[in-house]
Amino acid sequence: MENQNLNKSQKKIKFGENEYLFDDLPEEAKSLISGLRAADAQINMHQDALKLISYSKEKMIVDLKNFLDDINPVS
Repeated sequence: MENQNLNKSQKKIKFGENEYLFDDLPEEAKSLISGLRAADAQINMHQDALKLISYSKEKMIVDLKNFLDDINPVS
């Protein structure tokens, strides 16, 4: 029973259809996993920034339309 509790507390990673114990992986694999996690964090941060920029752009378009509604177009 002690071995079962030890195994449950170990971190596992799932890659494809397989699971691996993180601590049993070679250092190079651990480094790649760390790099992938950092890349995911950066992607999420930039996606959030793009959403914010897109929302701001939409707001500016609405504001510009409101200003132009009161101005007579030249054509």
